[in-house]
Amino acid sequence: MKFGDYLRQTREKAGLTQPEAAARADIEQSYLSKLETGKSYPSEDIFTRLIAAYSIDVEDLCRSVFAAELDKLREIKDVRRVILTRQNKESRFVRAWLIAGLIMIMLGGGMFGLAYSIPDGRHMEYSYRSEGVIQQGESPMIFEFLSVGGPDSENRSLSDRVDYAFKTLSENKGNSFIEPVEGGYRKYTLFDSVKANHPSAISWHYAFGIMFLCGGLACFYISRRWR
Repeated sequence: MKFGDYLRQTREKAGLTQPEAAARADIEQSYLSKLETGKSYPSEDIFTRLIAAYSIDVEDLCRSVFAAELDKLREIKDVRRVILTRQNKESRFVRAWLIAGLIMIMLGGGMFGLAYSIPDGRHMEYSYRSEGVIQQGESPMIFEFLSVGGPDSENRSLSDRVDYAFKTLSENKGNSFIEPVEGGYRKYTLFDSVKANHPSAISWHYAFGIMFLCGGLACFYISRRWR
C-alpha cells in the first residue's frame, strides 16, 4: 500500500482523529492530511515523531508499503537500515539458490558423463539350433541329407530322428559348431542374432542426471524470479 494509506489506517486503528494525531505528533493537521493523501512525504524529524505518536514498527511499515513508496523514504535512517537489511537477506537467499543450482548442474553433468563413459550392458545374443544327435561315424551334414528325403544308414527318415535343441550365447561361434553329447554329437547352426539390452546399475545415472539438471534450472529460475 502507499505510505499515506498506511498512516491513515494506523491512525484509524488507534482511534485517533486527524487533529488528535497531529497534536500528538506535534505537526499541523493540514500537513498530516497531505501526508495521508500522498501529496507530501515526511522528513526524518517528522517521521520520528509519527513513529512515536502512532507506535509504528518500522519493519512492519517497510513490509506493508510498496517498494516504490519506500524509495521516497530512503533518506530516513531507520527506513534505510531496514531496506538494507532486507536487501542483504534477499541477496544471501538468491546467492544460496544460485549455488544450489550450480551444484545440481555440475552433478547432473557428472552423472551423464559417468553413464556415457561406462558400457550399459548392451551386447549381441546369438541363437543356435540343433536338429538332433549325430551318431559317431555319421557326417555332420546328415540332417541336411535327411531333409531332402534320403534315409540314414538304419533306413530312418528325418521325422524319426529329429530332436531339436536350442542354445542362446553371447559369444559368436560362427555359422555352426559341434558339441559332444551322449551317443554322438550335435551340430548347432546359427539361425538368429539380436542386440540384447540388459540395463545395468549405471543406467540409473541418466535418470539422476536429468533430475539434477532440471533441479539446477529450477534453482536458477527461482533466484531470477525472486529478484
